[in-house]
Amino acid sequence: MKRWIYLAAGILCAAACILLLWKAFPRHVTPEPPPMVEPEVIEEPEPQQEEEPYRSPIDFAALQAKNTDIYAWLTITGTHITYPVLQNPDADEYYLNHNEEKQWAQAGALFSQARYNSRDFKDPVTIIYGHRQNDGTMFGDLQPLYLGDADYSEINEVVIYLPEAELHYRIFAAVPYSNEHILYMYDFSDSADYQRFLDTVYDLDDYAANYRMEDAADTDDHLLILETCLQTNRLRRFLVIGKLVETIPVSYIDGRNAD
Repeated sequence: MKRWIYLAAGILCAAACILLLWKAFPRHVTPEPPPMVEPEVIEEPEPQQEEEPYRSPIDFAALQAKNTDIYAWLTITGTHITYPVLQNPDADEYYLNHNEEKQWAQAGALFSQARYNSRDFKDPVTIIYGHRQNDGTMFGDLQPLYLGDADYSEINEVVIYLPEAELHYRIFAAVPYSNEHILYMYDFSDSADYQRFLDTVYDLDDYAANYRMEDAADTDDHLLILETCLQTNRLRRFLVIGKLVETIPVSYIDGRNAD
């Protein structure tokens, strides 16, 4: 009897040892696959194209080889008015009776005055003077084009070409005016004085005054004034006034931008 008891105890002991050994050794577990990660797409930046430097349609090198006083070119889009603009550094009235070749000429040339205006058109107001020639040259046709009830909606842009840029002005007023020297009488760096001048333009009680009030200027604008003699009274002046609306190039991002 004891023999069977010892045998059963041995079997149980052996079974316990096997069980302990089975638990002691790690079992093989198939690992779960890692979650899928989408690869990050890195976009290559597009190569930036270098902005080409501005190239004026006017050959200033050739013009200035003849006369260094030529510093700009004026064109009224849609008209035949297209001329060089000059400025004598020593004599403001020189081009009243001299042409672009510095020869005496009754018709003179289009000019600004060095005493009052720089050559870069960055002054608040720039005035360009020209004779009212009976044959229509120089500023001879300003009055027929802009006086009174003339519709100048298709010819309301003045372009000033410079060697490094071009400036676009939109005409908003064409008016008979006194013969006072505007740049002497008004300090356009002072907003109150600037507004005083604008009021004299807007408040004119003259049938010949011609406005486009939707384009009216204020004291933040840069103005270009074309000045000539009034046909009906040489002691008065006729002004065509535009405000700067675009400078090309002003930005090397898109090449065009309003100022």
